[in-house]
Amino acid sequence: MRRFFAISLTASVIYFLSWAFVYSIGVNKLAVQSEDTVPAIFLPISIISRGDLYLDNYYSTMLGSYPHPDDKSYTRNMVPFYLRKVDTHYVSAFPIITPILAVPVYLLPVLLNLPMIWGNLIILSHVAAALIVGFSGGFMYLLLKKHFETSNYHALLITAIYLFGTINYALLSQALWQHGTLQLFLIIGLYFYLNYLKDSRSSHMLFTGLFFGLAFLSRPTGGLPIILIVTHFLFTYRANLKKLVKPGILFLIGLLLVAGFFFWYNAKFYRDISNQGYSSQLTTNWLGGFPESFFGVWFSPSKGILAYSPVFVFSLIGLYLGLRRRDSKSDLYLIFGITVFLHTLIISFWKHWYGGWSFGYRMSSDVIPFLILLLVPFVQSDHFTKYKKVFYVIAGLSVYIQLLGIVFFDGIWHAAYDKGFTDTSWLWSLKDSELVFNVRRVMVKLGLLAKACAQCLPQK
Repeated sequence: MRRFFAISLTASVIYFLSWAFVYSIGVNKLAVQSEDTVPAIFLPISIISRGDLYLDNYYSTMLGSYPHPDDKSYTRNMVPFYLRKVDTHYVSAFPIITPILAVPVYLLPVLLNLPMIWGNLIILSHVAAALIVGFSGGFMYLLLKKHFETSNYHALLITAIYLFGTINYALLSQALWQHGTLQLFLIIGLYFYLNYLKDSRSSHMLFTGLFFGLAFLSRPTGGLPIILIVTHFLFTYRANLKKLVKPGILFLIGLLLVAGFFFWYNAKFYRDISNQGYSSQLTTNWLGGFPESFFGVWFSPSKGILAYSPVFVFSLIGLYLGLRRRDSKSDLYLIFGITVFLHTLIISFWKHWYGGWSFGYRMSSDVIPFLILLLVPFVQSDHFTKYKKVFYVIAGLSVYIQLLGIVFFDGIWHAAYDKGFTDTSWLWSLKDSELVFNVRRVMVKLGLLAKACAQCLPQK
């Protein structure tokens, strides 16, 4: 457990200091990455100080700083997209689990009556986000060590890639997004599920259901892994009722505990499920331009999984190697591969499959844990020994890309090139891609493109 805490806290400190450094010296003055995360910044205060989910006291502050960004006809009397009005109260349009996780970070400052001004809230939200993703890395390490027979070196290597070679570093650890919380609970849920497969203790399935349920409550896309893990469970124990019935009931109890919490706070604060932010989107936002969008999810120069974390090329190789092994883990690797494929397929039909104004493959970040686990068969194979240098170079490139996000993700690229979801040609430009644009910015700052500086800036 000492190493678990060392990994979790070290990653959290690196996350926070990375932002604090570039922010304090004025290189990147973006304090809040997206309006999507604004309610989560204020909700912990309401939970601690009044024990409710209402954002009434902060409505004017939010509206003044972050009005609705997508509607040019927006007026001050309209409720921004990230809130819902229920009777006379304002509530978050997004799931509330992430701000609940942030409560311990806010607790002492709120109880000590520290002024809840923007400057303080920015720091508190960054600390909370860093801790959420940092501890997910700690649990990833435990999962790898206990259930995937990895050496300590391989477990640390894969965990480092999870923490710093994916958009967990540049995006999810830098704001109170839903995705980091989803990953945390998926990893913990998978840990308990594999505990059950290992020692058949039924109580593990209670925690499996509880944490998978919390993952789903954190973000609806968490439902897909639940379906596939249940399928794996039923298939594995289809001929053994003793290992199927009682653990299955405990798994359902875990899910029902989470469902009970959802129905309680929905009835008390939201009144009706139609006031939940995703309720209307589920029937109206399937506007992605498939199949272009599916290929974009993977290969777009400005949003693709393999463009921002090229190390995941080895995950695809790992899937192939894992299925060839035909051992006790082969079925799990198959489940991981199916999860990744179905998630990216479903997301490709979504209106903002590319993640809107965000860095990298945000909408596909929910399956980062499964892509990471698919690295295991590769690093355990002879291919890793043979191509180790290539692997390190590509893993290092993935980290470098995330560092570019830390330094340069400030909305300038989106403001210059983003044409929205109806015309996605901007997502396929190599010359004007976000990554190339950021590299040009580095070269300008180093004076390497000083004479051609005008060419490095967005052309209107």
